[in-house]
Amino acid sequence: MTMDAAAAKHVGARLLGEIEEGSLEELLDALRVNLTGGSSNIRPHIPIPALANIASRHHNAAKSAPPPVLSVSGRYLPLLYHLISTLIAEPHSYAVVVVDAESRFDVTRLVTSPSSSSSSSSSANPLDRSSPARSSYPANPSDLRHVHVYQPSRGQDQIRAAVAAAQEWMVYGSHGSRAREWWGTVVIGAGAGAGAGSSGIKGDVNAGWKGWLRVEREEVAGFAAGTSIEEALRDRGKRQEVVDGAGWVAGSRVGGYVWKDV
Repeated sequence: MTMDAAAAKHVGARLLGEIEEGSLEELLDALRVNLTGGSSNIRPHIPIPALANIASRHHNAAKSAPPPVLSVSGRYLPLLYHLISTLIAEPHSYAVVVVDAESRFDVTRLVTSPSSSSSSSSSANPLDRSSPARSSYPANPSDLRHVHVYQPSRGQDQIRAAVAAAQEWMVYGSHGSRAREWWGTVVIGAGAGAGAGSSGIKGDVNAGWKGWLRVEREEVAGFAAGTSIEEALRDRGKRQEVVDGAGWVAGSRVGGYVWKDV
């Protein structure tokens, strides 16, 4: 959406006039609507095209509007690590807030380990020098300072208060990420708030027991029919390699997304 100068001035004046009357959360919602042209454009932007496409298709089909842009259930932590690592790494270089009511989020998982990097490099074609293999976790250790983690007690009121405090801190606080654009807030353990939700917990990504995007391990085919015990034992090493190399699947009614732990 392109907004001309007169319209932009009008919107800005109206929003400024509402600051004293409305809460910070209401102001952020108003900014999202006016800057993106409403719910037809999915915001905040997801820099993973296949995942962004799923989010857009879901909201169009459900006639809903973010937040949250993603409601994730199942084994959701790997997807959160993949998404957040992509967000804070170059070329996007966002800052991200994580409100973790389950105390399970491990910020070190946002960075590919040396063993993972060496294993992916060794499996690549040594004659292909066009570019290194793309990692699902591209962040560097220096990027981790721009992930702001809050760990409130596990209760709707406590989570809601932590989200509000994080929003205020990112907008008004003297933190080390002011030179970066703040992408949004990821809420882990929002319970019923992981849906479109009556709880009022407005994370940009909500992860909990209920969500329209479910994460599971990529399925590995079983042994072929007629395989004997001896054959299975002989090939167990190769099969273990296949199992270890399985990726993750984020599935929904409107499509799925697969990525690997590399």
